[in-house]
Amino acid sequence: MLYYEKLLECTIIKLGITMEDLVKTIFGSSIVTTLLTSAIVYYFHKKTERNNAVIRHEFNRIAQIHNTDFEWRKQTTELLGQVYTHLNRTRLAFENTYSKLKKYDSNFEDEIMYVSNKKIRDFLLENGHHLPPELLGEASKLIEHYDAWLIKYHTIRKVNEDKNTIQIYVGPDGFAFPEKAEGMFKEKYEEMFQKMRQL
Repeated sequence: MLYYEKLLECTIIKLGITMEDLVKTIFGSSIVTTLLTSAIVYYFHKKTERNNAVIRHEFNRIAQIHNTDFEWRKQTTELLGQVYTHLNRTRLAFENTYSKLKKYDSNFEDEIMYVSNKKIRDFLLENGHHLPPELLGEASKLIEHYDAWLIKYHTIRKVNEDKNTIQIYVGPDGFAFPEKAEGMFKEKYEEMFQKMRQL
């Protein structure tokens, strides 16, 4: 160790600088190096922060789009599920009971046919913004049919107080039940339900 100290001392003397000058030079170099290093670190830190902010913003944008899409699909599936259930209810009620009635059954008509027909119509009117575009035309056909049925029901049962008419049909009036619409609604519900389960 002594050898290196002597060598350094001889070098300093040969160069004609004092130990004090050497310390000042080293100290000055350290300050400049520290300042440069700090500036570089600060620059890269800010650049990283900016990049992270851009990435975070893009991630939030994509997440928001995904969440909005997910919410729409969820609400659409719920709507289609409700319509599906009431379509099945009225179809089964019609095929098994209503079309076979021999006399007017106010309880059956009021509690099943009227309630489900009105619910389907109201679901579609109030939640049409949740329907996929390919079902909008079919929804209009269902609404038209149920509007006609509900008006005829009101006229026959409430205004005229008719208890002799056994069933209410609007097909002969030009408002036949749109079976294609029913099929499309059921298919779309099953398709969307399966997709929601896979998420």
